[in-house]
Amino acid sequence: MALTEIEFELSAQQLALMDYPPLAQGQPLSVQLDAGLLLPDPGSESWFTVQKEAWPSCFIQVGRATYAFSGQILEAELEKQDGMETATLLVQCGEVPLRVTCGPGRDGRLPEGTWETRYLAGVSRVHGLVEDDYAVPIGRPVGVTIWQFRRLRLQPGDPLFGQWHVSETLPPSPLGVDRLVVEARLHRPRL
Repeated sequence: MALTEIEFELSAQQLALMDYPPLAQGQPLSVQLDAGLLLPDPGSESWFTVQKEAWPSCFIQVGRATYAFSGQILEAELEKQDGMETATLLVQCGEVPLRVTCGPGRDGRLPEGTWETRYLAGVSRVHGLVEDDYAVPIGRPVGVTIWQFRRLRLQPGDPLFGQWHVSETLPPSPLGVDRLVVEARLHRPRL
């Protein structure tokens, strides 16, 4: 059985926290996959919904580093601040443990059932976190093997502005305003 292919964005901030290491094809990396902030509004770019009844677990790529996903909520940390509820969750989406942050609806509240044992579905861009401040202790790192990099050139005046550049190595330098997507193979969990 082939390893699961995955794409995630690695931000300029993450590279800076890693101290700009040289990265290359075949190199292993431990990352936490994070969907960022999701809203309970299907009109949002990144959204979620929850329910008590089980949905099939899945993690399906629908765009560059963007996934539709569903799975069971394994861990949850709920917070209420200034009348607004938020939740940081760990959702098991098939082979992929995904951290999501759920934002409130217009009323400042989370949808009913945003907690452990319930099921969540949504869509979002996925980011790889190598360095984390662990302000919220939710999440699980996964092992990946780097396959290649896709760098979206966005520096004004760059002759390659607006184009994706594919490479098997990433030089140890800042990204500036460019975007970086890492294509990798997910390691199988050990028995």
